[in-house]
Amino acid sequence: MISPISSGISNNIAASTQLQQTQQAVPDEKALEEKQAFQKFAAGTFYQTMIKSLRSTERETKYFNGGRAEKIFQGEFDQRIASSMAEEHGSPFAGPLFDQYSAIRNRESMLAAAAQTTSTSGANL
Repeated sequence: MISPISSGISNNIAASTQLQQTQQAVPDEKALEEKQAFQKFAAGTFYQTMIKSLRSTERETKYFNGGRAEKIFQGEFDQRIASSMAEEHGSPFAGPLFDQYSAIRNRESMLAAAAQTTSTSGANL
């Protein structure tokens, strides 16, 4: 027969474990979203610049120039290509940047937590 005390302890342990798993899952989802944002920005900027440079080397032909409308649609098309390339092949650009950002953010949060702990313990004295 299980005593009420041991039953309560096991329930608390189970609840604590579930809470820890939930807390770990939330930052992982946030980190994944942040990494995807880094990837879209860093790689997207790189690919947009690269495509723009490639387009600038093309000469306009006399008979196949679509004028202003072609340039507008070509700009939109280039932006979509850059976005697609950033999603598919952007991790080599975004990975190192995101790692540096995460390290700085973690260090700052640890320093802030330590400062808060120090100020809280100082207030208790």
